[in-house]
Amino acid sequence: MDKQQNQIIAGTDRGATTINVQQLLTKPWYQYQHLRRLYGWLVVVLMVQATNGFDGSLMNGLQALTYWQKYFNYPTGAQLGIFNGTQGLGSVFAVTFLWWLVEKVGRRITIMMGAVIIIIGVFIQSFATSLAMFVTNRWGSSPALEPSLGAFIAAWVTLGTLTIQSDWSWRSVSLLQMFPSLISITLTWFVPESPRWLVAKGKVAKARKILLDYHCGGDESDPLVDFEMHEIESTLAFEREQGNGGWTALFRTKGNRWRTWVVASCSILSQATGTTLIGYYLVVVLTGIGVTNPRTQSIINGCLTLSNMLFAFWGAYVIDKFGRRRMMLTSLTGQLICGFIPWTICSALYTQSGNHSAGHAVIAFIFISSAFYATTWNGILTGYTVECMSYDVRSKLIVTQNFLVQGTITGLNYLNPVALKNVGWKYYIAIDAIIVLAFIVVYFTYPETSKITLEEVSTIFDGKHAVKNALFEEQVVMEGISKGDDKAVMVERREVSGDV
Repeated sequence: MDKQQNQIIAGTDRGATTINVQQLLTKPWYQYQHLRRLYGWLVVVLMVQATNGFDGSLMNGLQALTYWQKYFNYPTGAQLGIFNGTQGLGSVFAVTFLWWLVEKVGRRITIMMGAVIIIIGVFIQSFATSLAMFVTNRWGSSPALEPSLGAFIAAWVTLGTLTIQSDWSWRSVSLLQMFPSLISITLTWFVPESPRWLVAKGKVAKARKILLDYHCGGDESDPLVDFEMHEIESTLAFEREQGNGGWTALFRTKGNRWRTWVVASCSILSQATGTTLIGYYLVVVLTGIGVTNPRTQSIINGCLTLSNMLFAFWGAYVIDKFGRRRMMLTSLTGQLICGFIPWTICSALYTQSGNHSAGHAVIAFIFISSAFYATTWNGILTGYTVECMSYDVRSKLIVTQNFLVQGTITGLNYLNPVALKNVGWKYYIAIDAIIVLAFIVVYFTYPETSKITLEEVSTIFDGKHAVKNALFEEQVVMEGISKGDDKAVMVERREVSGDV
């Protein structure tokens, strides 16, 4: 590994225990072989989540397929809610024991077990012969959170199956839902285990080897690996002192109460600001503004998922530059002012006066609202909230998060079709109000976590002494920063004041 890339810099605005992780690299990450390997394995881990993105877009696409509608007797309202909502119920049930399984056997085996269950459920769902059979197996095949890639694939595959003049127009699409899980089962075993879990289980040597290989490129002289190991061990020791690891630990300290609030509120608000409505009931929304042609509906669904995926990639690229809070607040502001408010107004105009131009304008505002959402919120539940979790409560907060996310999705999947059928455009006013509430919650209660390590986020929630690292108690070593001499080493002592 390049010596220059491991400059450990102290004295950021987070206090004496933090480092500026942006200074650890002197060239783009993709120019380092070990980082390419690391991110490649992370893609494998995230692939299983594509199943749920596939699910949302799949259920949108199925509603546009004549053979699916006919086979299940044209479901609407509460019955349509059962089709979509049951999948979330399965996740709610699964998370009740997930936390124990994750802590007991580790992350990799848990992911693989979940992938096997999904494959079995999807297979039976695809050959369902009744409403009960279809719904029951959606309950069983319940993955985690919703990314963009799975939604994109499902939308365009469903468009292609419109030409199949049989029940295979929907059965074939349903079968494809198991594809991400097949990849997961095949490759997850080769993914390195969580170093923090290994340290917590006493497997310190294995944890250090993973950090050395994937963070330092195998360079034993790199100070970063010792820094990270010390942080992990110090943080785990501190967190063990704070509680016994039971569920009451979520509320025992001020820091954990704050973490629990962030995770719980984010889990609910991220789903209640309109994404579930668009993700599962776009066909119903389009039908409500006069767009009834199945092919047109499918094309709009496909283009929307493509747009969302591109904006999600852009958001992931710039979120470290602009910060989590700023991105969340900007996303909510744009979603409300440029998306849902004009969407609400145009829907009202179409409903009350039959203005077709207003109806078609709704399509544009759906794209705009979704774009603002995708830039930030697509990754918040797999990024920001996890950054806020300390190790001792991480598994329990992940369980809490999944429970609330899937519970919210389930409730909204039952509510959305009923509300759209009985209340119509007025239902959008409630979503406008929820977006305003989300803005207030983020502005006043969500901390910034960008540009610092996971252990050092603890200094925000627990105070600056939550993580103590000997590297900062003695001196800060900065290697190769001399412009005239790459081998120059400057040792300087810094005093950093201020509380967190």
